[in-house]
Amino acid sequence: MASIKMRAIREGEVPPDGGTALQEDADRPVFNGNGPDDYICVKCDNVLAHAMHPIQMTKKVRVKCGVCSTINVAVEVDGEVPRRPAWPGGRG
Repeated sequence: MASIKMRAIREGEVPPDGGTALQEDADRPVFNGNGPDDYICVKCDNVLAHAMHPIQMTKKVRVKCGVCSTINVAVEVDGEVPRRPAWPGGRG
């Protein structure tokens, strides 16, 4: 399992339809999945999201660290926003 360091949000950076998850217990990640990567705080290396797929961790997902209060956002490697697959038969 790889650990991916998130990045701090930039001043004024607000996704149009995103939100900020608050890590209430610093010993427990905010998100748990079944993917290949853990996402950690840029400042203190606290685990914020455990076993996540990159498609789940977009720049719309922000997490406020329960240890250092840094607001983190996932770093998108390819710079593209993941899209939902089209409906079978061409809808969507």
